[in-house]
Amino acid sequence: MNRPRIVIEKDPDAVAAAAARNWLRLAREAVSEQGVFHVALSGGSTPRRLHAALAAAAPPPPWAAVEAWFGDERCVPPDDPESNYRMARETLFDRVPIAPGHIHPILCSPADCRRAAHAYARTLAARLPAAAGGMPRLDLAVLGMGPDGHTASLFPGSCILSETERPAAAVYVDRLKAWRVSLTRPLLEAARHLMFIVTGADKAPAVARALATPHDPAGLPVQRLAPAGEVTWYLDAAAAAGLEETRP
Repeated sequence: MNRPRIVIEKDPDAVAAAAARNWLRLAREAVSEQGVFHVALSGGSTPRRLHAALAAAAPPPPWAAVEAWFGDERCVPPDDPESNYRMARETLFDRVPIAPGHIHPILCSPADCRRAAHAYARTLAARLPAAAGGMPRLDLAVLGMGPDGHTASLFPGSCILSETERPAAAVYVDRLKAWRVSLTRPLLEAARHLMFIVTGADKAPAVARALATPHDPAGLPVQRLAPAGEVTWYLDAAAAAGLEETRP
């Protein structure tokens, strides 16, 4: 991974505010340069505060030019409580003037997860510009990280970590006994910007390992990423607690 910029704030609300400021800056720059801002949203609980900050932003982002994608999705109906799309709809899309046609959910169920992944990969390739290597290029991917070092649905030991050609793929997460669709490592590596948002003391050991040297890419999926673009980590004090002891 490129040497990242690390931003440490006192609590999750301050993290969300700082991340939102950068999100807004990147959106305006992308729209000024190319007329569109392609962003992949993260699932889980952490992005809720970011979404609230974006919905309340004044002046607002250029929503008419925002194309919203998803870093991963559980293979559940879109109205399921576990759906990342439902979370984003309730916390962001229903509160801002984004065009419905600019929202790109991953629509899948356990019975058609692979088909959904193929369809999403085709849509990404059709709508996004291509990076130098031909992979679709996001302007920004917002990511979290679990205590095990997974990001999106790139879990330790998963075969999806070896994917080199497809921008999205289906993956069975054995420890969760569930299918998911995830953006792949090469797609994330091609993004212009990666933004990791990680909060909570339970993430501190993984944060310390992720940002430490030497790297342990075999044990920590986030360290498998070799992004071409800029990388920023937004941490609260609790998540960053073990960082000083491990930084070179």
